[in-house]
Amino acid sequence: MHLLLFSYSQLKESIILEMGLTYGEAGFIFSMSVLALIILRIPWGMVIDRLGVRTGAGLALTFLGVFGLLRGFATNYETLLLFQLFLGVGLAAVMPCLPKLVSAWFPPEKVGFAIGFSISGYAVGDVIALSGTPYLLTLFGSWRTVSYTYGIWALILTAIWYVLAREPRKNYVTRESCRVCSDSSLKKDVAALLKIKQVWLLAGLYLSAGACYDTSLIWLPSILEAEGVESVIAGMITSMLPLGFLVASFAVGALSDKFGLRRPFIIFLGLLSGPVIYATGVLRGPALWLFTFLIGFCTIGVLTIVLTMPVELPQTTTLVGSAVGLISSVGNLGSFFMPTMVGYIKDLTGSFLWSVLMLTILGEFMFILGLPLTETGRKRKRAGLASVRGDNGVFGY
Repeated sequence: MHLLLFSYSQLKESIILEMGLTYGEAGFIFSMSVLALIILRIPWGMVIDRLGVRTGAGLALTFLGVFGLLRGFATNYETLLLFQLFLGVGLAAVMPCLPKLVSAWFPPEKVGFAIGFSISGYAVGDVIALSGTPYLLTLFGSWRTVSYTYGIWALILTAIWYVLAREPRKNYVTRESCRVCSDSSLKKDVAALLKIKQVWLLAGLYLSAGACYDTSLIWLPSILEAEGVESVIAGMITSMLPLGFLVASFAVGALSDKFGLRRPFIIFLGLLSGPVIYATGVLRGPALWLFTFLIGFCTIGVLTIVLTMPVELPQTTTLVGSAVGLISSVGNLGSFFMPTMVGYIKDLTGSFLWSVLMLTILGEFMFILGLPLTETGRKRKRAGLASVRGDNGVFGY
């Protein structure tokens, strides 16, 4: 998924030159995929709750492979926008599948680590996209050939998925129960999700974390190249973002499982996000590698917790796919607007500084939104259970 999505970060300069685009138009190409995420993640979540993750993920992979390949055949700006939009149709189905798979295969005390492990594949795709794409671009001499290569790879993975993937037994029960649900009951479930304060707080956290990470991943190479950094070195520095992603996806989920708490991790990582985003945008030297790493670590650390909490919330445990679909659909508004805004601001001012300031403020919103969040970790649950038992004992006597 992320190999196809974020290889565009290293291909966009070639596309700009070939098609004569502005930076704003180049940013909007990326945003077209995010538009599909915003529109379709809620419907995809409902489909996956009904059909199961094997079918849902299989359809997603098919879209990814076909339209990832077709991007290389785009004849103009409009057709590239269209193919990028349909690539997003496949992208939209992936995220709701992951928590549903994890909740079916893993016990509650390992959910955070398992979700972190599952999204670590995003980081691997980011690293390959950022560090490998410039070499392929030099080898092939064309962004189109690179697109063909990645599209074929996605189609190979699609075939492997259909051969090897199995639906978890728990999801068979969920799927059969959802099939007998009426459309009206599904609408009631979605309406109920819209009334849950926690869901909206998680959506806001997803928006802030996703926008900061995605926008940095798309534009940091251009920021560095504008200051004279070679494209290969710029890609290597930017690859520290997904390296931070990779470490956070394992460490933050596992640590939150160990301590039995979720909220303190969001508050701490959110507080740290703003300063490291600003430092990455304005400072240079060896420390830049560390600050870039910390952007990935902080934002994805928050995102890992955000994807874990719907599995633990009593109001969403039976509709995990729909809940994650709603959270990520609203959350992707940030990833839709911010990359395009950065491009337009660059066109207007000739500088990326104002964009860096916007991302810094957005990073601090994670800290603010984490403060009213209700804890869902097992320590909170045990405390609540102990309180109930104590009350029963008092009144019993």
